[in-house]
Amino acid sequence: MTPRVFALYAILNIVWGSTWLALKISLDYIRLRFTFSAIILWPLLLRRKPKINLSSTALKVYFSFSLLSFVAAYSLTYWGAQYIYSSLAAIIWATLPIFVSVTAHFMLPSEPLTLRRFGGGLLGLAGVSLIVAFQSGAGETHLVGVVAILSAVILASGPNVYLKKHHREVDPLHVNVMAQSIAAVVLIPLAYILEEPSATVWNSTSIAALAYLAVFGTVITWTIYFWLYNHLSVNQISTLGLLPPVIAATLGWIFLGETYGAELFAGGALVLLGVYLIHSRQVPGREGI
Repeated sequence: MTPRVFALYAILNIVWGSTWLALKISLDYIRLRFTFSAIILWPLLLRRKPKINLSSTALKVYFSFSLLSFVAAYSLTYWGAQYIYSSLAAIIWATLPIFVSVTAHFMLPSEPLTLRRFGGGLLGLAGVSLIVAFQSGAGETHLVGVVAILSAVILASGPNVYLKKHHREVDPLHVNVMAQSIAAVVLIPLAYILEEPSATVWNSTSIAALAYLAVFGTVITWTIYFWLYNHLSVNQISTLGLLPPVIAATLGWIFLGETYGAELFAGGALVLLGVYLIHSRQVPGREGI
C-alpha cells in the first residue's frame, strides 16, 4: 500500500467512524443526503467534461451499487437503526468483510476465500463486538432491526464485488455521481409514499448532521471509496466495515466522556490484527478453504 493510498484509506476510516455519531440524528433525512450530495457532485463532474460510460456493464455497475448499496442497504440500515442501538448496528456491519470474502470467492478468481482472510474477518468482528458490548446505555433491541441491518450487509456485499470485477471499465467519479443520482431519484418519491416528510423536524442539530453526512459522509468518502478500487483488493476495501466502529468508540471516549475500559484497547487490538491479516500478502495455493 503506497503512502497516498494509506493516507486516503485512513481518512476514510476516520470520517466514516465519525458518521456513526450522526446516524441516529439523521434517520429521517436519507432521501436528502443523496440528493444534496448528487447536487454537489454534478458540477465537479461536468468541469471535467467527461464522456460518461453508458455501456451495459457500466450501467449494471451504476444501478447495482445504487439500488442495492445506496437505496436498499442504506434504507434498511436507517430503518433498522430505529429498533436497535447504534453499537449493535456497528457490530452487524462489521460482518461485511466475511460476506465480501465469500462472495468474492465465487465471483473473483484472483481473490479466493482463504483461512487468513476469513480468520481476519472473524477477529475484526470479535474486536468490534468486545468494544460495543461494554457500551453503556444500550437501549432496547428488536429482532426486526437486527434482521433489517443484516440484510443490508448481505445486499451491500454483492455490488462491492461486482464493482471490483469491472473497476477498470468505469471511472470512480462516474460511479459515485451516477449511483447517488439514481438513489436520489428513487428515494425521494419512495419517501413521500412510505413516510410523512411534512413531519420532519428541522433544527440546527439536524441540519448540521445532514450537512456533515452529505458532504463528508457521502461526497468525500464515497469518492475516495470508489477510487480505492483501483488500488486495493475488494477484501482489503471491505475492512472499512471494521475500523469505523473502533474510531467512533475512541472519539466518544475522548470527546463525549463515554465510559470504556480495557475492552476498548483489547477490542481495538483484535480489529487491527484482523485488518492486518486481510491486508497482508496471501501465499498462493497454501491457504484456500
